[in-house]
Amino acid sequence: MTKPVFAASVLKLSEQGRLDLDVAIPDAGTLPSQPERLRITPRMVLSHTSGLPNWRKGGEERDGPLPVLAEPGSRFGYSGEAIFALQRNVEKLTGEPIEEYARRTLFVPLGMESTSYVWTPKLDASLATGHKADGTRLERARYRHANAAYSLVTTAADYARFLAAILDPERAVPHGLSAASVAAMLKHQVRADARDPSSARAGRGARGLLGLGWGLNTTAEGDVVYHSGANRTGFRSYCQFSPERGTGIVVMTNGLGAASCGRA
Repeated sequence: MTKPVFAASVLKLSEQGRLDLDVAIPDAGTLPSQPERLRITPRMVLSHTSGLPNWRKGGEERDGPLPVLAEPGSRFGYSGEAIFALQRNVEKLTGEPIEEYARRTLFVPLGMESTSYVWTPKLDASLATGHKADGTRLERARYRHANAAYSLVTTAADYARFLAAILDPERAVPHGLSAASVAAMLKHQVRADARDPSSARAGRGARGLLGLGWGLNTTAEGDVVYHSGANRTGFRSYCQFSPERGTGIVVMTNGLGAASCGRA
């Protein structure tokens, strides 16, 4: 559930004129030494059309080869590597680690007191423990450095505050996004052909698309905006909201036995 929160920070920088969504990001030390990398923009990263793989062989944040699998901007391809590369660029732009920048400009102003990109001793006492599908307890993940693709620690209540700021942007300004930035975030960018909408969350006549940081299912009743999270630490989470209705929901579970929610 990390990527939409990071997307909000990127959109805020764009809103402030500090970052252009359509200007290629400089090499942040994680992009491959290929000409295609010079055409990867923040918009492509947040809509998962960068052409980079989800993670390079051997794991993320490694120095191994990171191939460009498709022409940047040409098609959907989920990529945590691209998100991490954009994170590095944002940190260089702001002069702060993403955790410090997000805490100062997003988490604290919106009252997200139990949200962090990194593990802290303060949060440790309240961390839930993940479980395998058979109920076996898993070791807690304690991410000591931020990764904007997956390391967020949060609560359902805090994430609901984040959704509320998107649903009512004028009330959340200046700390939240403007109405124009929310509209840009939720604008249809690309079809997610490899990720068909789930009937449980889509409704009749749904089409799976990507906005900036969010999945979008178009229905006869309007767009359903959603994101899901699942990883090997034993958690499955999901949220969705309707801009037209002004309603949303956040569900977080600490077991892999919950219904499958997709990628983190």
